[in-house]
Amino acid sequence: MYKYRIKLNHLVIILSSLISACASDPLPSVTLMAQTSAPMPIINSTPVIEPQLVFNTFGFTSTLYIDNQIAYDCTDYSPAIRRCGAGNEVAFHNINSSKKSAAAGVLFYIRGGQYKEALHVTRSGLVNAYLGYSAYGNETVTLLAANTLDRGEEYGAIWLDEVSYVLINAINVRDSIGFGRLLNAHYNVISNSQFSQSTLWNEGRGKSKRGGLYIAFSHYNRIINNHFYKGTDSLSLIHANHNLIAGNYMDLAGHDIWNIKCGSFNVIRNNEFSNKNQKIGALFDCESGTMSWHGNGKFAQSEAVVDSTQYNLIEHNIFKDAVHYYSASGGNGIQYAAQHGIIRNNLFYRVNVGLGMTAYGQEAQYNYANRVYNNTFNNNWCAGISISRPLNKMTDNEYRNNILWNNQGFGTAHCQENNSKQILLINRKNKGERFINNNIASTTDKYVLGIWGRSLSDSIFAYSLRDGAVNFTDNIAIDPGFKDELINDYRLQSTSKMIDVGSFLSSVISKSGSGNLLQLADVTYFYDGFAIPGEVGDSVRIEGTTETAVIVKIDYIQQSIILDKALTWQQGDGIALSYNGTHPDIGALEY
Repeated sequence: MYKYRIKLNHLVIILSSLISACASDPLPSVTLMAQTSAPMPIINSTPVIEPQLVFNTFGFTSTLYIDNQIAYDCTDYSPAIRRCGAGNEVAFHNINSSKKSAAAGVLFYIRGGQYKEALHVTRSGLVNAYLGYSAYGNETVTLLAANTLDRGEEYGAIWLDEVSYVLINAINVRDSIGFGRLLNAHYNVISNSQFSQSTLWNEGRGKSKRGGLYIAFSHYNRIINNHFYKGTDSLSLIHANHNLIAGNYMDLAGHDIWNIKCGSFNVIRNNEFSNKNQKIGALFDCESGTMSWHGNGKFAQSEAVVDSTQYNLIEHNIFKDAVHYYSASGGNGIQYAAQHGIIRNNLFYRVNVGLGMTAYGQEAQYNYANRVYNNTFNNNWCAGISISRPLNKMTDNEYRNNILWNNQGFGTAHCQENNSKQILLINRKNKGERFINNNIASTTDKYVLGIWGRSLSDSIFAYSLRDGAVNFTDNIAIDPGFKDELINDYRLQSTSKMIDVGSFLSSVISKSGSGNLLQLADVTYFYDGFAIPGEVGDSVRIEGTTETAVIVKIDYIQQSIILDKALTWQQGDGIALSYNGTHPDIGALEY
């Protein structure tokens, strides 16, 4: 059994005092229960733990117990000695018998042990009174080899079945068909849990959608500080919007570690991902097969849903150790075909291709208006970034302030090329891609561009003279000056020439003045919280000033932002995320 790499605080040691406080104190707003918007620094490969949830913000008003060491339900249970007849608490001898008492405001403490039964939740909580299930104290609770049943098919051990405002905390799942499902389930939280060893894993050959945590037609959920291990598609968001996936460690999947399909306004933040079996992340639309899959039940659709994976944010993650692959289509850190997305401040190393911008039918026809900035790509097997030939629409993708340094591209088993590649173009006539102010370099030579199927590489200068389809502007080629590249410490040394040389992300086009409403040349670089509970927008700073403000709302039609306080600007000033020094840095980690 693997060792869980994130030290967890199950949050229940202090529950007694917190729940007592709920009886007399006003309940805080549910939107305050997890402040997870502040970027947390990634040093090298250390998992990042999201700020923990605070139980008294869930509005629990009563606590009940589930304990499989007792033989029957009772009202005189003693938590101290785990026996009926010696106390005054209500306890149930299994999960199934507790269902009749599930209600808003009830927190079920599940005592340590292995439970060979599923957790199928069919009742909801309320916005200020969640229904909760949590391990007790530091005890380990495992749902072992248990599955839910739906329309004759078995699925994972946890099923949130058209419910809202439910908390699942520190409940582990092992040796089940899959990890769980959320169907038409909203505003739920799954935290501090371990999901391991789907029985469909099949030594990495399993690709069934049932072998992971499947979130479909479900919105405003938060999946925080969990560990996923040996799933098929370990986590899927299908037609699911405004969800937060943060602080998780995910390793080994038969297909994708995670994917988003026809889902919008989701956030993937502060996670560590690896998958030596296949690729890591994927964003696509939904082909007809995805929508007709019987796991959607009554939500199944017969037609493809395309041009519908929009405004997702992927930031501050580690993508590492994917499979070596013969082409740019496998072993990607992210295989991407979505719209209006933001990919920023991520580390990509030892994967086949860091970011694969792809296009194919039906699910990957639309790949446009994405902003890829301040990422670091190093020591990837094939290339830092690969760009496919356009299919239906592939334009207006912009890459800014990234480091692409010493990506390998070696040997016939890796992209069928034998020269160092930082960027691989599947078609030399790609149009609509813009690389602005990146560091694109290698210690091998200046030939940093590869064209699929050609034996020779190109320098940016030669490519721009001959083809010029992809636009390269103000890029540099220099050793980035990492702290220690050999151990994946991608912080910048104090002498690094990446410091204070990044470009601003956009510019202010409003007339010179002050206020909290600004019109920008391009607002798609920024994030306003996506209305996810506990989230706040980007902290931004205007060129030539030191004061920062937080984005409250983005108007994509008017190309304007509303701030939480007034700032002063001159028309044409640059604007960026909050930074140190005189300009932003280049790369994932600001010095």
